[in-house]
Amino acid sequence: MENQEMNNVPETETKAAEMLTIKFSRKLAKPFTTKGGKEMVAISIPNADPDDKRSWEAFVLPNTMVHSDHYGSKSIWTKLPVDGKTVLSRSVPTENGGWGKEERTVDNTTLKGMVEAYKLKPRNQEAR
Repeated sequence: MENQEMNNVPETETKAAEMLTIKFSRKLAKPFTTKGGKEMVAISIPNADPDDKRSWEAFVLPNTMVHSDHYGSKSIWTKLPVDGKTVLSRSVPTENGGWGKEERTVDNTTLKGMVEAYKLKPRNQEAR
């Protein structure tokens, strides 16, 4: 009888958050270690417009959130909450000749579209 009372947890607490899977090339991920010793991965996002010559935007995730396909693929993947937001940053030149950071926040569904934009480009058969 006591066990039945403990299992009466509200449905909202047991419901798992919806996750969004983002797949990208291993070449876009750059592992690094923070000053505090944490293993992280910076994931670069290529500019969608080929005429955009600015540096690529990037976001950072803990190393434990980035996973490799085990079938010899050159892609890796991560899962992020559907309703979450991610900060993107890029290096920009400053007025005094140095470099600064430009940051913006995007929702994770937009992030998935940005990272996986290469899938929308037509494949060039001559490039083989």
